[in-house]
Amino acid sequence: MNKLNRSHADKNSRFGLRPKQTAASLPETSRQLQAALFDSECPIFLDTNILIWSFGLNESASAAWQKWLFWLGDRLTVPAWVVHEYNQLSGNPEISNPYKGLPRKLKVVFDELIGSAARALDSGSATSLNCSSKVDLERRLTASTDFVLRVGEAVSKSDRGHRMELLKFYETLLAERSRSADIHALGRAAHAEFDARSALRLSPGGEDAGKPENHCGDLIIWNELLAHCVEAGQSKALLVSNDVKPDWCYTPQRLVLEGGKEIPWSDSAARGLRLPNPDLIAEFRAHTGGEGLVLASIVQIIEALASTTNNTAGSADFSVLAQAIRADRTPTDQAVDWFLENPGPYSEAMHRVAAWEISPDEVDQENFEEWCRRQMGDAGFRLDQVNWTTVFCALFI
Repeated sequence: MNKLNRSHADKNSRFGLRPKQTAASLPETSRQLQAALFDSECPIFLDTNILIWSFGLNESASAAWQKWLFWLGDRLTVPAWVVHEYNQLSGNPEISNPYKGLPRKLKVVFDELIGSAARALDSGSATSLNCSSKVDLERRLTASTDFVLRVGEAVSKSDRGHRMELLKFYETLLAERSRSADIHALGRAAHAEFDARSALRLSPGGEDAGKPENHCGDLIIWNELLAHCVEAGQSKALLVSNDVKPDWCYTPQRLVLEGGKEIPWSDSAARGLRLPNPDLIAEFRAHTGGEGLVLASIVQIIEALASTTNNTAGSADFSVLAQAIRADRTPTDQAVDWFLENPGPYSEAMHRVAAWEISPDEVDQENFEEWCRRQMGDAGFRLDQVNWTTVFCALFI
């Protein structure tokens, strides 16, 4: 540990191990994530499961994902062990073609549903499902099944070559952004301390103690994160992972909403919120002198990037990613999405109602809003709840 980090650690040593939070403030944790995500100096670490997740994206979303990783530049740090795990997995056909078996799985499920419905449901059941008869129910069920199977077939054939392009992109990216570390030395060091940490239930890795292979993987990644932050003099870090095992993070019992209202924990309200275990925060503070460790799922990252509230100027670039993960979109976000899905009106607005030469102040915002409302009509979201100035800033500046 260098002198600067040692002095920080000494200064913070008066803080002991804190208990887990009973209630977490959604606004505060959201601000912490945004502060880390949009801080040009905060390092961002990717877990292996994020790289694997990205192979399921459609072509447009994959392009947006690659663009973001490229934009991160030196902020992006990929632990050497993540590259090692990726190398073990990337040649698996189920990784590079994740939907190949989907039509077969769907057919099995729907064959069982149709057979079960035929045996278990009578005319009275059909009527309760708003069908005129059991024959009508079976006809409608068959039609729905045919549609779903066609969708499944389309999904299985959705690779237009972009997954091979993603493999090539990662080949270059990981070579440039992975930590320069000896994975053999990392493995030996982790094995030397893993059993003791696991026995004491210290994060991370305890949940993997029973795995026959790679049970030290999480600990190695954690040690790399700490080492990088110490070397870079950083007291903050953002780790993006879909791993929600209790040896990394926990969920509070209650949530505090905007305005101070406290409610019982709800996955739908929390939108993937997980807090780092207190012993992780304590160890991070001991090494770096700070407590700026943030854990986030890929859904949280994309929702923040694609939000017109958090990222007005750049939100349009992530609209296709937000749609791919079925993100929770505000009416303002949906208005931006509408323009991106309708290039005709987008182009017309750019050259007419939203056009400007020297300053955006040249645009009549009331006229812009009126024109947008006429164009969107019944768009399926609340036009009266759209912040039209934000839409203009996101798309036309």
